[in-house]
Amino acid sequence: MKGDPRYNPRGLLEPAARGSKELQRLFFFGPAKHDQMPALKSHYRWGAELTIPSHEENAGGFGGFKASYYHGDAAMKTESEEGWEWYEKEGGKESFKYHQQSISLSPQKAQVYISPAALQICRLLMGPYKRQSLYELRLHESLNLNDPWVPGSPSADTPAPAQDVKSLRNGWMLNLGEKVQHLEWVPNIEGPRQFLTVTTSPLMGSDPEEQKFAAPYAPAFAPRPPSKSSIQIWEFRATPQGHIDAAFAPFLQKVICSEWGDVKTFKWCPMPRKLSPEQPLARMSLGMLAGIWADGALRVLDVFVQDKDNEETEYELVKSAAFTAQPPNTICTCLTWLSSTSVIAGCANGCIGVWNIPSSLPIASAEDQRSSNAEPVLFTPISPTYILNVTTCYPSRPNIMISSSMSGHIQMTDLMDTTSKATMTPAATVRASRSRVGRSVLVWHEFAQVILTVDDNFTLVAFPIRRFFRQISFTRYLSSVACLAYSPVHPFVMAGCVGGEAISNNPLRRAYENKVPIWNQTWFTHEWRQIGTRESIVAGASDSDQVMGGVPNELRSQVTSTESRAKGDSQEISRVLEGFKCKEIKLFNTEDAFTHRENGAVYSTVYDLKTSIKSMAWNPNLHVGGWIAAGMANGLVRVEDVAS
Repeated sequence: MKGDPRYNPRGLLEPAARGSKELQRLFFFGPAKHDQMPALKSHYRWGAELTIPSHEENAGGFGGFKASYYHGDAAMKTESEEGWEWYEKEGGKESFKYHQQSISLSPQKAQVYISPAALQICRLLMGPYKRQSLYELRLHESLNLNDPWVPGSPSADTPAPAQDVKSLRNGWMLNLGEKVQHLEWVPNIEGPRQFLTVTTSPLMGSDPEEQKFAAPYAPAFAPRPPSKSSIQIWEFRATPQGHIDAAFAPFLQKVICSEWGDVKTFKWCPMPRKLSPEQPLARMSLGMLAGIWADGALRVLDVFVQDKDNEETEYELVKSAAFTAQPPNTICTCLTWLSSTSVIAGCANGCIGVWNIPSSLPIASAEDQRSSNAEPVLFTPISPTYILNVTTCYPSRPNIMISSSMSGHIQMTDLMDTTSKATMTPAATVRASRSRVGRSVLVWHEFAQVILTVDDNFTLVAFPIRRFFRQISFTRYLSSVACLAYSPVHPFVMAGCVGGEAISNNPLRRAYENKVPIWNQTWFTHEWRQIGTRESIVAGASDSDQVMGGVPNELRSQVTSTESRAKGDSQEISRVLEGFKCKEIKLFNTEDAFTHRENGAVYSTVYDLKTSIKSMAWNPNLHVGGWIAAGMANGLVRVEDVAS
């Protein structure tokens, strides 16, 4: 067996070296019928679609949106009913109502919680290539994506010729003023109302203490001092066909304010939920929101919004949460949901903690004296250092947890039980091949049954759940990946890169057949520049070329007039390019396999911080599964229905 290419160093058969497609699928998905049939159905439905989903399935059953074939309707019904009995029938609702204390704020008092250092005006170039128009978006203002493209649009500075209008965009651009830290769509929402949840934070190094390296704490390992922050909930409307309703501008429905420091990340509970019929019509439940704040604590909030007829933004300051978990001598760094009753968090000291929400909730009574800090049912080290990301293989394997750390290891852990207790034996954790750097991007792809991450060569790699030691390359991007968006209703993945590219791909094709061509589709690219004062712009054409980064000549007068209104202050400008063709990607053995290689050396480009796409999310709701949102480091958010 030594030296035999049919076997890998572990002594196991390697089907990729010399084996049939059937053998490949056997080792990839499993031997049983219930292992391979869902994969076969998924490949039949989406295998012919290269990069983006389609709205409706055709007569042959190809395309459209569909929940996981590994998770049937019976399992979803059990989750939606029995999984929430602790909340509906066992006192969970009353406990949250009593102990989650909040007060209403006026718009004036709430302003200090919403991006207090935000850039009030964002200057944006959009439209047909070489004929782009300049737009100014004020804080929390929106722009219809069709305005730069449709001839005679009232908001377009330079109407485009009719022959340039090849297709209409269906979406909006928002200006939130500060770096988008994290965004997610609210799951389990039927009907036309859809909600996008966003949190923003200042860029790294904007704190004066951090600039002078005089902070008396290590922000990544210690709790930060209290500060004001918020989570914004934006409402969008859907048409009966599942598109974004262009007649309804995005509306800031609610702002959840807090004083626990910046919101580092949050996750909506993805498990389906059947709402009780006695829910008051004046309030709409959005479900459970778990978040990690800069003070290092994990909190779970029960979130409601006002009735759809409400035309004013609701501002709510949360004073205390019903569920709070603060690990001892460390802080929480990442989180995910295990079930409708359990949450899991990774910590800065390499430990993971599992908390059961029903058993940790205080009794809904003023006489209750239970400690406000929830006790974990499992708290154990799994890594020697900082946990970067954690996820589960929900819905097909919810008890399997995947984590990554700064050590470069990706680990798979079987938690055995995720209902009331979580147990883990020493043999329950296995490690994948170690990388040179820690991988902060880590998602579970349900349809392909793989863990997706990105290596330091900008390559999307997969670890099959049944052959975790094996790494498979799926595609390659143009720059480092900052975020990866996946969907529970279709197999397409969208990557947000630090170079400003948003690139879509269908990993299911290569998971099922490893010799198929690889195709990437660039949704859009984002560029950011710091432009100088009015004096520097009018100083000369060569100076203008440098500070504007290639802005066309006809736009310089527009920018110059904008600068004159700013009284000589330094300004910023962004440019969005779109309309890219689908491109075939070569991974190996070709000269263009590495686009970032020069004279045999592979390099990484350093980009401006505000160019990066920081967070992306597909809409998880079935009827609007083609919607995707992308948040950028300069505060812009693009929301579009990209399904064909």
